[in-house]
Amino acid sequence: MAEKKLGFNIPRQSMLYISMCLTGVLIFVLGGILPAGKQLNELDEVISAKKYDLEEQTVLVPFLKSLMVDSEKRESEVLPLPPKGKLSRDKLGALHVVFSTAAKMSGMTLVSATPHLNAMAGDAQFIPVNIVLRGGVIDFRKFLVQIGAIPYIQHIEEITIQEKAETREFKLKIWAAIG
Repeated sequence: MAEKKLGFNIPRQSMLYISMCLTGVLIFVLGGILPAGKQLNELDEVISAKKYDLEEQTVLVPFLKSLMVDSEKRESEVLPLPPKGKLSRDKLGALHVVFSTAAKMSGMTLVSATPHLNAMAGDAQFIPVNIVLRGGVIDFRKFLVQIGAIPYIQHIEEITIQEKAETREFKLKIWAAIG
């Protein structure tokens, strides 16, 4: 018996059409579907990152609101700088009261506030005042801010800090403008 050939007799032109169609499908898959799938995965990552950011913001909004309220309540960080003025000579006795009030407002204890009246001889424009305070460093900072708001305080010449048994003692030499 003769062997039978099991071959396909497909015309050459049909093979050409089939190969062109398969090439078109391959180009469509490689040029369209795969890049679109890759871009879809990238967009999914972006979406998940944005969702995380959104969730994070919704969780942090109450904290932001509380911080905003706290910052509105907080005292101004700007130091008071009033226009410079002069203390009249007849109000020199009120210096002790002014420094005592500033000490109380800052939480310190005023031991003494002594103006050097002998510096007023002649036509002096400034008078030195020696001040002794007791308290903590934070309160001393508050005291300095308080006296910085007094218009006739010209400058602080000297600050001395001594450690005592229970507290610190601060000695200042302040120049006040008189006129």
